[in-house]
Amino acid sequence: MDWLFWRRKSDYLREEERIVNSEISRSKRFGFRFGVLTVEVSHTVPRGLSNILPGRTISFHILRKNLRSYDQVIGFSLWRKYYVILPQTDKKGIEVVKGRIYQIAEKEKLGDISVRSVAYPDDGNDSKGLLDRLSGNVSQE
Repeated sequence: MDWLFWRRKSDYLREEERIVNSEISRSKRFGFRFGVLTVEVSHTVPRGLSNILPGRTISFHILRKNLRSYDQVIGFSLWRKYYVILPQTDKKGIEVVKGRIYQIAEKEKLGDISVRSVAYPDDGNDSKGLLDRLSGNVSQE
């Protein structure tokens, strides 16, 4: 792959860290908890209108319309990975949202999806620790 692909990928990773850092700051200031989810959509599902092709449209709009108004959905369709920031949500609430996302995927016939989650401060105190844990780069004791 070319250097431009990896540069864009690193830009996205910096953006993810920036967004998570912002949420950490707010959570520390007000004593909140929050969660971060990754939703990965199978590559066997056609992209649909996003690439001007027939098929189902895989976009963050499907998630966006089924979540709370203040949840942030960040979509990176190149890797078919979407991040969902869940402000003011504890571990129990994160599990409820994960269940809702699986229901959305079944209803919208999105195919196989994978949802991973982390909670602040239980799973890490900084953005790098949370994102590493979310991507599976750190063993989960």
